[in-house]
Amino acid sequence: MNLIDLEAFVAVVDHGSVVAASTVLHLTQSAVTRRIQNLEDSLGGPLLDRQNRPLQPTRAGRETYEFAKPVLSSVGDLKSAIVHNGEPAGDFRFGVSRSLGDLALTHSIGHLREGYPKLRLQAFAQWSTPLLERLVDSTLDAAVVFLPEEGAPPGSVDGELL
Repeated sequence: MNLIDLEAFVAVVDHGSVVAASTVLHLTQSAVTRRIQNLEDSLGGPLLDRQNRPLQPTRAGRETYEFAKPVLSSVGDLKSAIVHNGEPAGDFRFGVSRSLGDLALTHSIGHLREGYPKLRLQAFAQWSTPLLERLVDSTLDAAVVFLPEEGAPPGSVDGELL
């Protein structure tokens, strides 16, 4: 098993198809398929139910996916720390609830860009529920959302009430 095989598998699950994953990974479809087959061979069973569209992970695939996401995130963090001497770099994906509007974070975004020029910022304006879902599935790194008065963020998300 290797990281590029895990990366291909996660991309297929995240994007629902080999075609979409190959586009995101800048690989041919056959290369993505081969990487998933390598991973399945090393783990000893199918990870994707190839009878359904969009592709869905098998039970073993769901477990593999849950373990693979934090591993790939940690490897990305390690690469960024080493390559940039500990200075944050790479993509920082954050979301903001639509009702907060652009003006609420303009000053903070400016400070972030000034303090960490190697970060590539990606901002997403959505309603709070989809933003929380994206935090849980690690397609966002941070978000500012509204919760019900007695609400709390999901257990897998670190949060701070403002």
